[in-house]
Amino acid sequence: MLRTLLFLAFAVIALVAPAYSQEKHVAVREDIPFGGNLKPRMEEPVFAVCSKQGMRILVSRDDGKSWKQTFLGTDSPEDGGWHGTFAVYGMASTHGVIGVFSGWGTPGVYIGSDDGEHWGHLNKEPAKLGSVWGAAGGNGILLTSADQWRGMTSSDKTASNWTAHSLQTLLNGGKTHHMISGFGNYEGGRFIVVGDNQHVFHSDDNCQTWKHSLIPGAPEKGQEEIAYGNNIFLCSFKDHVARSADGGATWTLHEHGLKGRGNSWRGLSFVKGEFWLTAQKGSHGRRSKDGVNWEDLPKSTPGGRFVESESGTIINVERRRYDIMRSEDGVTNGT
Repeated sequence: MLRTLLFLAFAVIALVAPAYSQEKHVAVREDIPFGGNLKPRMEEPVFAVCSKQGMRILVSRDDGKSWKQTFLGTDSPEDGGWHGTFAVYGMASTHGVIGVFSGWGTPGVYIGSDDGEHWGHLNKEPAKLGSVWGAAGGNGILLTSADQWRGMTSSDKTASNWTAHSLQTLLNGGKTHHMISGFGNYEGGRFIVVGDNQHVFHSDDNCQTWKHSLIPGAPEKGQEEIAYGNNIFLCSFKDHVARSADGGATWTLHEHGLKGRGNSWRGLSFVKGEFWLTAQKGSHGRRSKDGVNWEDLPKSTPGGRFVESESGTIINVERRRYDIMRSEDGVTNGT
């Protein structure tokens, strides 16, 4: 089964001028094939990691013991920071297809692979796909999300035909921005999108139609990551998690107890049958099975994102840390 892990941040972040000073963006690459002609074989597990800047992709086929770079969108220092053609804010996998999605403040670049080695555009021809702040995959469908103006964009099960979803009717005059995405196997599969101002959008028919709900009492902005496990969706904020046990229809807020330094960026994961939430630079972390009751993670737990293979191996990355960490038991690091 293909497994993916998001956002390994490389040192090139330091080379990028602030977004307000960028005057141009790198052109969409046309030297890789268009069409999403993918034939996933599901022959072996694959870990895949992508940098936020430049769409640099690393892949492991030996349970995270060694890594190989298989793609680089651009090495331009003028593009791919907070805004740009190759600013990656989404990575997802479903049914043996890995999708990597970039383009914040610009049209999106959607590329995919069925083996982690060979990459091509997921759309059939050069087109203006949706800008990306989050992505999710499930039931053979890939989803990207952006903001109130650009809404969401979902694929069909070939991962090559894409449909834009407007939010204007659901918002009914409201505003939202920086929308993150998630998927969970709740009652056959549920896509969840959370944006600013407490707005939630959820779909139970593989993104064909959408419903709207709110997270009462949540901050106006600052939603970090969506995770699913134990029939529960969680969305992390600085001091709380929003919890839904009914597929996104209703939400409650709960303190997670992570104090001091702020959360690792998008640092909420579900591994070892529980939710893990970590602080920046791995200063400390918390865990919970139900999203309500939290306790400390072992002090050896690094910060950032975690993903678990079927063998139980856990792979970890964190923004602004320039290595990939591996654990076979979730307590000790190394092989």
